[in-house]
This record gives sequence, structure tokens and C-alpha cells, in this order.
Amino acid sequence: MSAEAEPSLAQAGPTLGLLPTQQLLLDQVPAQPDGDWLALQLHPLELQRWHGLSWPKRRRDWLAGRLCAKSALRRLLPRELAAPSQLLIGSDTLARPCLPGSALYLSISHSRRRAMAVADHSPLGLDTEVHEVVQAQSLQMLVSAEEVAVTVAQLGVSARQARTLIWCLKEARFKCQGSGSFVALAQGWRLLGWSADAQPRWTAQAAWPPAPAGMGWHVSLHANEHEACALVHAQPQSTHS
Repeated sequence: MSAEAEPSLAQAGPTLGLLPTQQLLLDQVPAQPDGDWLALQLHPLELQRWHGLSWPKRRRDWLAGRLCAKSALRRLLPRELAAPSQLLIGSDTLARPCLPGSALYLSISHSRRRAMAVADHSPLGLDTEVHEVVQAQSLQMLVSAEEVAVTVAQLGVSARQARTLIWCLKEARFKCQGSGSFVALAQGWRLLGWSADAQPRWTAQAAWPPAPAGMGWHVSLHANEHEACALVHAQPQSTHS
């Protein structure tokens, strides 16, 4: 792949609520990227980190996530500040991805099949996963049979899709609102059902925390035969009331 290739391999993913996502199938990421092309995609410090990753799969997944994140951020930044090699994706105090010095929010997710990212001016969390990863009986403490059954009944999806959607919902909520142990929080976040507009109804103990002023929490879901994804996003009240 030459330096004259497209600026990024990332493509538009499903629009979740009001937000367009960026996605990249992992098998589209070159195993041995051209050095000049790679230098156009990564900040010098990111390039240094990429060279420090010895496991090929970790290199591929990490690069795919960065490409998607930068594509998501570029739609919100002035053109003169949006060159991929100028954008350094960092982490905040809770280890969430961020663009240091910017008020933008960013979320990145990987499955065995693809990377995805989304960015906006308000808090958000994104997660995606392939169905086979979350079918193990050992995960029932995080995604209960009752939650799966009510999701099948009220959203009209298969049990396989329901389990993945619930998993992604809880992961996305954790990325947006959680800290500490995902397992402990996911066990406590129990789903009672879904509203007519596919918004989750939680138990009283798992109720949404206060959203930023003038906003409310909104969930967007997407599923197909291979995978599912979920977005938790703070939106102005008028957009989801």
C-alpha cells in the first residue's frame, strides 16, 4: 500500500441514533503496512507505540481502532487540525480514549471481525461484538436468561442476537458511565425490559445516573446475523423525548 492511497481505510458504519459510526473490517487492515502510508495515519508517538507491539493481531486491532477513531474525530474538527498524523489519541483518567486538549468524547470498540469508533460533543460509549463470543453459559451472571427472554419478546430478535445486544449495551454503558470493575457493575445493571422505542428499562438499583444538564441518556442498537453493537449517548432532551 503506497502513501498515495486513501487517507484512511475506515468506512461509514451503521448510524446509531444521531451519530454516524466509522468501521473497518479487520481483514482489510494490511499485515505489513507501507511505512510512508503508516506515517500519514499515525502521530509520531503512536507510530512509536505501533512499532513496539510485537503480536501481529494486537498490531492489527490497535491500528484499526486508531484509523476508525481518527475518521470519527475528523468530521468534528477544523480541516487544518484534522490530519491523521496530527491527531494523538490518548486516554483520560478512567482509561477511556480521548483527544487530549479537546472537549470531544470518543469511544472505540473491537470485535473479532471489525473495529468501530464514534465521537461527539457529549458523553457516549460504543461496543460491538460477534455473537459467538457471548454465548458461553459462564456469562449468564452478566447477561441473565430473564434479560434475554424479555429482549427476544419485546425487540423481536433471536436469543443469540438478544444476548449479544445486552452484552454490548452493558459494555457501552460502562464505557460511558462506569469506573472500576465492569463485572461488578454489569451484574448490578439488571434489565427489566424495553420501551416501545427500544429504550432499556432498568431496575431501580440500575437506574441511569443524571445526564448532563438539558440532556437525557439514549440507547441505539444494531444487530445482524454476525454481530451486534450498542451506543449509549447523552442527547438533548428534545431529540429523544
